[in-house]
Amino acid sequence: MKLDIKNILDGYFRDNDNEESCPVCIEEDGQRTPLFAIASFIRQHNLSLSSNNLELAWEYICGGKSVLKNEILGLSSAGRLNNSSAAELHDKYLRSDIGVQIDKILKEAITQIHQTSQIIDDGTKNSIEAETNLIEHADHIRTQPGDLDNAIQKLLDLSHLMVESTRENREQISETNKKLAELQTELEQARNEADFDQLTKLPNRRKFERTLDDLLEKLIQGGAAPILVFIDIDHFKKVNDTFGHECGDRVLRLVADELSTMSNSKCHTSRYGGEEFAMIFEDKSIDQACKLVDQCRETLSRRALVDLETGQSLGKLTFSAGVAECLQSDTKRSLLRKADLALYEAKSQGRNTVLQYSAE
Repeated sequence: MKLDIKNILDGYFRDNDNEESCPVCIEEDGQRTPLFAIASFIRQHNLSLSSNNLELAWEYICGGKSVLKNEILGLSSAGRLNNSSAAELHDKYLRSDIGVQIDKILKEAITQIHQTSQIIDDGTKNSIEAETNLIEHADHIRTQPGDLDNAIQKLLDLSHLMVESTRENREQISETNKKLAELQTELEQARNEADFDQLTKLPNRRKFERTLDDLLEKLIQGGAAPILVFIDIDHFKKVNDTFGHECGDRVLRLVADELSTMSNSKCHTSRYGGEEFAMIFEDKSIDQACKLVDQCRETLSRRALVDLETGQSLGKLTFSAGVAECLQSDTKRSLLRKADLALYEAKSQGRNTVLQYSAE
């Protein structure tokens, strides 16, 4: 989305209350352009005029991503479409993973360089063998008079030059290999940093999505059925409103640390967004997963929390959780929906509880 359109709409929103007066929303024949719907979408959900939000609105109004449209509709109906959820949708559906693309290019480049290096090594070996043969023949030729010896010497000089040139090329290629390997390591470190939430140090939603995709692929190939858990801190907005966002951040880190005590190579804990976390158990039954999460809930609820700045009690810290088992018939979307519905039901029943998904 072009920045000039953003500025036009920004000025329009600031100076006009009537969409009909917006020059970029009405064609010469009086018909409404797609920007009319986009402007209404932005205003309806009180979204900021960022390029990402405009791109999201454009995709919703004019694009063909039905999954994205359905998710926007769901969030909108639940009153949960805001700048934060819009940013997560943009990351999930519209942001290209440049790091993965660069990583792929680097790997291909390194493979090509290694292949080239092998060719040069083979060429050097052949050149040395040819030089050895020339020297052996020259020993015989040198016993004969005439200019033939000078000619052979020139050939030998050229052979030496070829070998030296090849050696220099090989050293350059070796140095390039080294630099590319270092660059790949740096890129991998950058990717790892991009996969983790800066506040809680947990894997973020991007990493969660890839982990879930991998486990669902393993399930198709006969792997264990994963258990998905959505966790939401109860009354977190009240903490932010009462004690401030710094205190809210400390609460998020506290919950993240407590959930992390369950994490291992078969249990993946992520910050899903805002005050919501996600967990995936690979080697537990749904009853076992519920028990572990419920024990964590109880541990947190027994802690006496105090605001560090004011000394005021924060009250009881609790969370609600929805747990769902992935069946063979489940898709990624249906599994996410089951866990989300279970979480919604836990919230509806008064919070501070862990509920399994039930089709009933």
